[in-house]
Amino acid sequence: MERLPHSPSLSKMGETPEYRADYRRKIKEWRDGTREQAMLSYRNSVEFPNIEKYIRYLEGAQWDNRRPRYKSRYVDNKMELIRRERLSLLTDSRPTIDVMTNVMAYDEPAEVITNVIRAEWLRQNMGDSLVDLADIAMLHGIAFWRIGASSPGSMRVVPLGPDNVIPIQPSKTSLQDSAAVLYRNWKPISYFKKVFPISSQGIEDQAKYWESKPQDKYSRPAHVPEYTWSQMSPAFRKLVGVQTGDFSAYGSKMYGAVELEEYYVDDLSINESAKDVIVRDPFLPPDMHNWWYVVKPGQRLYPRKRLIIFGGDKLLYDGPSPFWHGMYPFVDLKLNPVPWSFYGLSTYRPLLPMQDAINEIPAGMLDMSKRVLNPTLITKSNVASEAALREYLSDMPGARLKVNPNVNIASDIGYGQVPVIPQYVIALLQGVIMPEFDKMSGIMDMSKLAGKNQIPAGDTIDQMRDTLQTPLRREERYLESFLQRCGMQAVSNVIQFYTAPQRLKMLGENGLSWEDFTYDPGKLYPGDANSMDKSRRESFWTLFSMTVKPGSLHSGAKDREKMEAVSLAARGLISRKELYRRLEIDPERADQILAELMEEAQAQVQLQSAARAPRSVAEQGGPSAPMPG
Repeated sequence: MERLPHSPSLSKMGETPEYRADYRRKIKEWRDGTREQAMLSYRNSVEFPNIEKYIRYLEGAQWDNRRPRYKSRYVDNKMELIRRERLSLLTDSRPTIDVMTNVMAYDEPAEVITNVIRAEWLRQNMGDSLVDLADIAMLHGIAFWRIGASSPGSMRVVPLGPDNVIPIQPSKTSLQDSAAVLYRNWKPISYFKKVFPISSQGIEDQAKYWESKPQDKYSRPAHVPEYTWSQMSPAFRKLVGVQTGDFSAYGSKMYGAVELEEYYVDDLSINESAKDVIVRDPFLPPDMHNWWYVVKPGQRLYPRKRLIIFGGDKLLYDGPSPFWHGMYPFVDLKLNPVPWSFYGLSTYRPLLPMQDAINEIPAGMLDMSKRVLNPTLITKSNVASEAALREYLSDMPGARLKVNPNVNIASDIGYGQVPVIPQYVIALLQGVIMPEFDKMSGIMDMSKLAGKNQIPAGDTIDQMRDTLQTPLRREERYLESFLQRCGMQAVSNVIQFYTAPQRLKMLGENGLSWEDFTYDPGKLYPGDANSMDKSRRESFWTLFSMTVKPGSLHSGAKDREKMEAVSLAARGLISRKELYRRLEIDPERADQILAELMEEAQAQVQLQSAARAPRSVAEQGGPSAPMPG
């Protein structure tokens, strides 16, 4: 990539109109080249040509439109069934999350961060977002979580596909090693007015309208020669070209949409001046955001990534990335990674041929059954007139056919040979294709166990399921690793954006730590807010790490652990608090339950003491003392 021009806010010449015009021209040229390289990388991914076919199969449209209408279109959509069952098995349990630190003095902030992440998991419905993420990864081979946060504390995760998040020059091992990452999406005009109130003036001119339909037009990319482009077929132009569909200008501009492009760039530019440079949000003063910093001569201007945002062709933002962790705010999930490509393989790739066989064999059997029920009539050309033969329906009761006088009915009119379905066809379907499909999908057919003379016990069934679902165990490990990588950014975002009032509102006293009352009150990180040297607090997140308990996404394993915990608690081998922790009961509810148990125990002791206390003579019904005079 070409070197990026400096933002006008960092250049001595930035106030001159000539520099600003030259800067806007260069930054747009850089954007066009970077976007083209990103789209080329995405189109070269392994699964890009197959996505439409996978979606068509999942929707049940598995037959080609050119198939004759008289042919059977039988569909046993096992791929959609596998999709739902795999998603249920992969995400049916909430992960067990803990934040730890090697510094004992920071155990209390670690517990606060853990409580915040757990609370946000429930408050933001991240479990549902994880289901959508796994669904995208199964289809495309890769999916991304966009991890964002704002102040006061509000954490967001958005599941995205490889058409929304496109790394430029990605490494095969880590997204964070990419030269840049492009995030693109369509947003309404109101979004730009709210997020970029100053720089979004005139954004309405960039709007497109969802009521209109883009024409399938594709322009030639810069890297493709003109003579090569002219010889390409329309299908291949669609594959390698840049879509330039025209949108008709119907509808109100209040409901238009503009394409948002965010470029997170690992910019290696350094401070070439002899003075310190303050790098900050170009539209916010330093006291309104906490991601500004000071760059000394010779140091990198953007050590935590540079962020450039476009709305259509309009430049909206060029400044530092707002996150202290210094990573791209995206984490990739690959359920089936391969060593030769950054993009993984789709879950549906090996199932597609067997899905075709599952459809074609029953469809062929139905076609042959139709031929048996509607046999072919065979006769000579001079048996009857063409009009009589056209009106004759051989399968209609009481059908009549007028033939010529010299026709021998027994020899001149008859039916064709009735086809017989070989037995090996049914055996192939039931004995080979269907079991192999279930084996490759990792799904256990429980209906077969119901037909056995003796149904196995629950533990035996769980063991059988675990044995058959080893691919799912592998994918769960990838999910656990994915969540741990997300946790690195989540921990940093909690420290950076969650204030003490916000944590107190979410968690009560469990959301506060001693750090909130020292140095910079109301913040989890140490250090003075007015100090120009902010490296200590901005790197505070590196002292923590988030872990996901192995197997916590496997509901069957968690159920067995819970049963063991109940058994141990009944024998007095673990405390009730440990039992509640293993049962994943909320800490506040656990304390409430223990308090209620203590109250009930005290009430029972009081009742028993009252029952054993001696009653007075009057209460026992004895003679009363004589009343005086």
